[in-house]
Amino acid sequence: MKRQDLPSEEKYDNRISVILLGAMFVFTIGTYTIETFMSSLKVEAVYLIVTVFILLMHYTITKTKITIYRIEIFWFVFLLYFLFNIVFQGKFIKEYYVDILAFGFIFLFLLLAKINIKYFIISIRIMLIFSILYAFSVLFQYFNMDLYSKIILPRFTDYETEELLRLYRRGDLTGFSWQTAYIAGYMVYGIGIAILGLKKIKIKLFRIVVLLSLPIMGYSLFLANKRAHLLFMITALILTLLFSTETKRFSIQLLKIGTSIFIGATIIMLLLSSNRTISESPVGNIFNNITETVEGVSTGQDITSGRIYLYEYAIDLFKEKPIFGIGWRKYSELSVGVINVDRGSHPHNIYLQLLTELGLIGFILFMIPIILFLVKTINLLMNYNRYFEGNPYWDFVLKFSLYVQFFFLLYGLTGNLLTDRLFLLMYVFAISIIPSAIKYVKKV
Repeated sequence: MKRQDLPSEEKYDNRISVILLGAMFVFTIGTYTIETFMSSLKVEAVYLIVTVFILLMHYTITKTKITIYRIEIFWFVFLLYFLFNIVFQGKFIKEYYVDILAFGFIFLFLLLAKINIKYFIISIRIMLIFSILYAFSVLFQYFNMDLYSKIILPRFTDYETEELLRLYRRGDLTGFSWQTAYIAGYMVYGIGIAILGLKKIKIKLFRIVVLLSLPIMGYSLFLANKRAHLLFMITALILTLLFSTETKRFSIQLLKIGTSIFIGATIIMLLLSSNRTISESPVGNIFNNITETVEGVSTGQDITSGRIYLYEYAIDLFKEKPIFGIGWRKYSELSVGVINVDRGSHPHNIYLQLLTELGLIGFILFMIPIILFLVKTINLLMNYNRYFEGNPYWDFVLKFSLYVQFFFLLYGLTGNLLTDRLFLLMYVFAISIIPSAIKYVKKV
């Protein structure tokens, strides 16, 4: 049957597919270029608004009813409290516009993005492509900084350029981003996609390409020299593989993972101790940093790069206003002089930030949906065959969701994930998979 001879209903379904594909494409590209030379605050705001607009267009054209689950109501309650906290301060700064847009987007995206699994898979494939591209950008900077300085460096703002060069002089590479935390984040997501999805790739050539990309992304992660990202990534992968196993096979999976960790750690230690070249390489440097971290913990030293003072100050501020907090983004204003004489800082811990700035009420309202999503994802995976009848695609997508959730919760111990929107929006993408899975299960 020729395309023009298709029944009107089939043409209609095809048009809707293009609309949803457009929404996910805009969201994925927008999120996966955050904090690179290709993005800005204005671009971020535009792509978030456009994504919501396209999703609303889908519901308008199809006249589909919007399904609301309890978990989304919890997010809406947190959003209302968040807005109340900002309004109550009586002072409105420009950063609040982006913050309100980002947190409002969480609720709207969860509400509207209950879509077919194929759209999530397409988005994840785009993410992997970009992760590989960013990995090569780090290698480009590493092998030819002169050419990088002529082609890439001028595309950043003056402030970003100054920060990028400061990190470079320290031996930390950023690729197409201007901060090691962001480029390392892209590597973490790309490596997770490659490892969790490798067995699901049917075409042999593509499988080989993805397999070859793993050492490239891994080496780029080492060049970024972010030990926290590496440790939290490995931990998130272990927890994902463990808690995505059916209950009856849990003990066997635990034994397999434990054995693999022991063998891998032994090989790495032998290589580092026996080969000086490896020990002094970027790979060796980051493992040496991890070793120093472990030794520091055992001897009671400060391993937080001075963040312990930020944590102590956050606890002191929390004690002053434990119920409602000191106000959103207030910590940065009040922390001038804690570790920097001329400027404030974030707490570098999302849990302390929530307690300090939004109080116990804000902390509880934020953590309830976080925990519910995590528990629901684990439940879906540990009972996978019963819910999805062995569908391999949902297995991969749910595992990636769980992996990103675990990484978010772990990196939240040392990072500023509530204001570093790359990590916040990647988390939103991950949890949006769960309402779609619930909707699928209820239809089957």
